[in-house]
Amino acid sequence: MSSTSERRRHPRFPVAWAIRLWVDDEPLLGRAEDASRKGLWVTIAPTMALKLGKICWIDVMSDEVGSFTLAGEVRHISGRRVGLETMRPVPIDELERG
Repeated sequence: MSSTSERRRHPRFPVAWAIRLWVDDEPLLGRAEDASRKGLWVTIAPTMALKLGKICWIDVMSDEVGSFTLAGEVRHISGRRVGLETMRPVPIDELERG
């Protein structure tokens, strides 16, 4: 049974992927903590460059699904943790199969 407070459209899967988040041509190194079909929750070094609605590129280095690059929009910021909605699907087919 789903919670009435649940707003996610796609299930999240825990991951530990190295990322490089490009903000105005400056790379920020970090780690994706979880992934869904249309988003990533990442932890990065503290920065003032990220604002809600900002579009950035995300380079992901993953053993499970390979390396890939996506554009994403900043949807949530909580300290060093950032929620990104991706412009195209995150390739998580392997994770969904379990």
